[in-house]
Amino acid sequence: MDSVAVKTGMSFSETNAQKVNGKEADLQDAVSEAVTEQDAGLEEENIETPERKEFRRKRVKRIKLILILLLIIFLLIPNILCGVLLYQLHKMNQNMEILREEIKLSQEEIERRTRESAAMAIEEQKKKEKEEYGTENLVQLHLTDEQKYPGKQLVYLTFDDGPSKYTNEILDILEKHEVKATFFVLAKEGYDAEYNRILAGGHTLGMHSYTHKYSVIYSSMQAYMDDVNSLSDFLTEHTGIKPKFYRFPGGSSNSVSKVGIQSMLHFLSDEGYVYYDWNVSSEDASPTMLEASVIAKNVLNGIGSKKEAVVLMHDAASKRSTVEALPIIIESLQQKGNVEILPITEGTNQIYHVKEKDASEINTDSAKEETVIEEDAVLDQAVQEAVSEAVSEELKSEEEAKAESEALQNEEQVEKEENESAENAEAKAEPETIGEADEISEE
Repeated sequence: MDSVAVKTGMSFSETNAQKVNGKEADLQDAVSEAVTEQDAGLEEENIETPERKEFRRKRVKRIKLILILLLIIFLLIPNILCGVLLYQLHKMNQNMEILREEIKLSQEEIERRTRESAAMAIEEQKKKEKEEYGTENLVQLHLTDEQKYPGKQLVYLTFDDGPSKYTNEILDILEKHEVKATFFVLAKEGYDAEYNRILAGGHTLGMHSYTHKYSVIYSSMQAYMDDVNSLSDFLTEHTGIKPKFYRFPGGSSNSVSKVGIQSMLHFLSDEGYVYYDWNVSSEDASPTMLEASVIAKNVLNGIGSKKEAVVLMHDAASKRSTVEALPIIIESLQQKGNVEILPITEGTNQIYHVKEKDASEINTDSAKEETVIEEDAVLDQAVQEAVSEAVSEELKSEEEAKAESEALQNEEQVEKEENESAENAEAKAEPETIGEADEISEE
């Protein structure tokens, strides 16, 4: 039974093995068929049919067309953007030109109105003076400041070298304290509003210099006249009002001018200008910037008890401390109670360092100069004669000394020759003496 069972088990195992092998064979056949079909499909796909060629050609053409269109677009976009920017720039330039014209017109209108305001202020001042003094007594219009303000201490604040970036601030301070001042200005473009505001505010606009270059202004009389006339024309053109008052660059007592001061003073007088120097200095022209308190102290101490004080200050970009000192000065003066701060006008007494001389004084000076010249000539002649005599005596002494020297030299020459003759004689005598000695020795 055991053998039968073993045989039965073996047959069963063989049967199962056969089944498994059969299934593996079927699976391999199926895979082979699938691979064969796939290869056949690939071969069919690789076959170039006319339809496939046409399709591929059209697809390549479309791709090329798309690429060309993209390239064109990429090239056109920057050009389009440039065109748009150029158009915008052109529009901006047009707008800028329009704005410039509008600004120019506005500035001209402002300047025109400012000049009109300045002229109206002057006319109103004249009208006010007429009403105050009465039309029947117009002579009173020419009263001096001293007559208008009897018993008062008169102070005139003056500013040289403007306008500057501080001019409007100075004008604001003066307006706040209800004070008028005087501005001796230079010729500067771009400050029309400041020039006209000075006049409109009731201040005095005076002349200082067109160039403010001493080496040019005072190089000759013609250069000086050109400087004054150029500044006068400049201010008249920019304000509509011809200035009357003048301050010398460096003052009338300056030591740099190559032109005679009297010639310049006569020129100013002939042209109708009145010059003003100063008798109080703020010292703000110092190379080192002074503090506001120091400037205020200089001014107040300088004014002291002077009956009339013309104060020198400067309106310049480097004079910030002067602006800061101004309120201190004004408030200190106003607190005194008996002080009038005024602008320089036709009623202001002239303050000068050098006085203009009339013809008689000039003739007297000329006569004095001629006398001095004659005296100098006589003195020079006497000196020359004395010098000539001294030179003659010196030459005579030199000649005598020379003659003595020559005589001494001759004597020395004679003595030398005599000495030489004596030496020669001794030299001849010596061999004879030697010969005699030899003879004696031989004997």
